[in-house]
Amino acid sequence: MAKLLVLWGLSIKRKIKKPKISLIKKILISLSDRANLLIRTEITKPLQAITSDISELIYKSGKCYFSVHKDVFGQMVYGYAIAKTMETSLVIKSLEQASKKIKKLIKLMPRKLRKQIKLLIHQDQGSQYTSYQYVEKGLKHGTLSYSTPGTPTENPGQESFFGRLKQEWADEIRELETFEQVQKFIVKKIKYYNCQRLHTSIGFMSPNKFTKLSLSGSAKWFSGKRT
Repeated sequence: MAKLLVLWGLSIKRKIKKPKISLIKKILISLSDRANLLIRTEITKPLQAITSDISELIYKSGKCYFSVHKDVFGQMVYGYAIAKTMETSLVIKSLEQASKKIKKLIKLMPRKLRKQIKLLIHQDQGSQYTSYQYVEKGLKHGTLSYSTPGTPTENPGQESFFGRLKQEWADEIRELETFEQVQKFIVKKIKYYNCQRLHTSIGFMSPNKFTKLSLSGSAKWFSGKRT
């Protein structure tokens, strides 16, 4: 049949099926900008809200994808993952690592403050973040919040983090020859970012130091009151 159509110069118009919209995506569409709980919440302390995103990294022999889950107030990267493909498993691995780190940090808090932790997890509406697997795991750890599609400014913390990463480390990453080298490089840089880099927004402290001080029971830090 196909050969005859080619011979006669004819073609059959094929109907292109549009991908089915998941129930989660339908809910987010109906909620519109109400799905963004982050912009409606006053963030005054660590472990109140974390944000996540994915960025592409270009190295000498290819490219890979880098996902992080980072604290909005304390700036600390709790979880991250690197993979050769941008699959849902990438963001789930980052989220699970973040969850383990957060549980360890909560143990540093006085018991009376532990009950105050109600984590907000914010991200864009990419297919990885709206997948059933990610949503199921995310809801076990906190409340989910989503940016309005096409508005990267609704996740400024992540935009800033990846922007600086690519600005400061892009040349070094391009010189890395293998995926394994990229992995080791990122591990080293995240350790530097969390434990050594000083941030003006948290009193010229490293995220690690600021977060631990905040959770140790010092009311002036945990309440968000800076002196």
